[in-house]
Amino acid sequence: MFDMGFLELLVIGIIALIVLGPERLPKAARAVGLWVGKAKQGFESIKTEIDRELKVKELQEQLAQQKAELEQSSGLDSLKQDFEQAKNTIHSEANALQNDFDQEIEQHNASILKAENAVKQEQTELTQENQLDSPNKNKND
Repeated sequence: MFDMGFLELLVIGIIALIVLGPERLPKAARAVGLWVGKAKQGFESIKTEIDRELKVKELQEQLAQQKAELEQSSGLDSLKQDFEQAKNTIHSEANALQNDFDQEIEQHNASILKAENAVKQEQTELTQENQLDSPNKNKND
């Protein structure tokens, strides 16, 4: 704080002894010592608080810088875009395959229905022919 040598302190002590006298000098010295101690504590706490704030600010700047460097060096944004693009491509391909599959199923179902209808029609025709042939057989017998 103050740069005082031993000689300067001795001169101040002699002057204080002459001015205050031997009775009040110890009380005054204690009071001055307490004030100086409190002042030093106050200055020290302010200094400590300022140092902490500077360190916090420095760490925040360092963290922001490292984050920016990490994002740039790893290409995180481009990776995210690539993954998003790949995901979209996979979804579109899956949807296209699903549509193709659904169309094939519809075609097979339509073919099955046609075949069932053809079988039913054939059965109907056969039963009609059998019915027509049955009276003729009965007459011939």
